[in-house]
Amino acid sequence: MFWDIELTDEEVDQVIHETYKKITEYKMETIAILVLESLKPWSYVGGELLRVALAPLMPALGESLGLTTEKIMQVFEDRKNLEKLILILEENLKKEEVNRKLAREKEKRNKLEEKERAEATKKALRDAEKKNRKRWFNLGK
Repeated sequence: MFWDIELTDEEVDQVIHETYKKITEYKMETIAILVLESLKPWSYVGGELLRVALAPLMPALGESLGLTTEKIMQVFEDRKNLEKLILILEENLKKEEVNRKLAREKEKRNKLEEKERAEATKKALRDAEKKNRKRWFNLGK
């Protein structure tokens, strides 16, 4: 609105990536996907409404914050950019789920190995105790 800027593909990707980092920082991936999918059809209208609402405040925000706000509005008015962000968030959730499953499986294996070691130790102690009993009883004869 106050700043006529044309964003390059690199700048668009940077805004999307920074938004992604902020969402993951607060662990809000699932709710972000839900909200973005719900609002995707209204992205252009919402961007224009946001511009109308923020227009009186933009000069007061200062140059850098105003430019940042303008970049964010331009990027997310386009549905394909919203879709990019959603895909990145979904990929991250899938990776985290795989990592959680692997960690659970590893934990189960460790518990099973620990249980097997404990049982083997108990068995070895029982066997040693039986041998010692036989030895002690045989000494008296």
